[in-house]
Amino acid sequence: METSFEYILSSLLEDYDNNPNQNINVLIEKHAQKMGLSEESKALLAETNEYIDAFDEKATSLAKAKEERGISRKRWMLEEIDVITEGRTEEERAAVATALSNAEEEILNQTLTKE
Repeated sequence: METSFEYILSSLLEDYDNNPNQNINVLIEKHAQKMGLSEESKALLAETNEYIDAFDEKATSLAKAKEERGISRKRWMLEEIDVITEGRTEEERAAVATALSNAEEEILNQTLTKE
């Protein structure tokens, strides 16, 4: 049986998609037992699921903002950054802006390298 992370995650998500009312943590536990996964692997599956959920929430939020308020993706991102940095010091805000800028630059470099 194939046990790559991609296979395990795809299998988990397919099972969840077939029955979205089930508890994802119970499903992760079942898959971990069925496939003989370590505690570390179970933790990675749970963490990946959290990232997927967060992405889904943000994608839904962006779509709603575009539809209901007619704002651009850039405007929405700026509003999200404002929420993230609210109540933080100027130094912390600068660190967030720097991290975002560095990530954007890295993505651009990777894209240019692939082309």
